[in-house]
Amino acid sequence: MARPKAVFTKELAERAEADLKGIDRDQVAVKLNAISAASRQPVANVADSHGVSPETVWRWATAYARDGLDGLRRRQWGPRPSKLGAAQKAAVLSWLGSGRTAAGEEVHWTLERLRAAIEDEFGVALGVNTIWVWLRKEGWRQRVPRPRHHQSDAAAPEGFKKKRRR
Repeated sequence: MARPKAVFTKELAERAEADLKGIDRDQVAVKLNAISAASRQPVANVADSHGVSPETVWRWATAYARDGLDGLRRRQWGPRPSKLGAAQKAAVLSWLGSGRTAAGEEVHWTLERLRAAIEDEFGVALGVNTIWVWLRKEGWRQRVPRPRHHQSDAAAPEGFKKKRRR
């Protein structure tokens, strides 16, 4: 990985030390200390003393040089908004509940068929795994046949079924 040679300059270190004096002791302070120390010592030594990789110290320095203190603060990453709206999700769930397509045709839904139907109906491309995770959150479970051995007696399980008592 090619690194810029002028990242750990004396000016950057002085700027880091000045910013360090003006903030509380938190993660940003640790990063500023590392940037400041890297101007006087090898980056590998600074990384070892802070328990991070040298690439991390380089990343902190370039982010600080580019964006200042904002580059060192943690960004809030939230979940991405859904590609389907609430009305579209309700429509898909009604398809599943009725066993019919949007056109009213009977269908045995699979994840791949549902993916294709969502794309045809709403023009939204979703992955099969995305649909599966969403349906699991909605409480839907995939129906699978009970496993049976090919040599088993088909009438034998009847004796093990619970009978309703009156």
